[in-house]
Amino acid sequence: MWGILLLLGVGYLWLAQVGTGIGRSLDWPSRLTALLYGVGAALTLDEFALWLRLEDVYWAREGRASIDAVILFGALLGVGTWGGRFSHALVREAARVLRE
Repeated sequence: MWGILLLLGVGYLWLAQVGTGIGRSLDWPSRLTALLYGVGAALTLDEFALWLRLEDVYWAREGRASIDAVILFGALLGVGTWGGRFSHALVREAARVLRE
């Protein structure tokens, strides 16, 4: 619950242009909202199994869904971070081959 509330709160702040870096030279609001967003996302992913089952299955076999969701999110984040150049080059090469 706290993760979802944090995500909603940070989303509202960003809609109000607080912590976006637009119009101000202060850096700390952007860092604070980014930190709060990360904490909210982590708390939300931690309760993923609870969303699916609507009961506390954290230590049961069904609770593995939370761990799987965190691992999948981390893997996608890693691919986006370190695989960006490769993906971009792959798309460029595919476009070049299709043009020929």
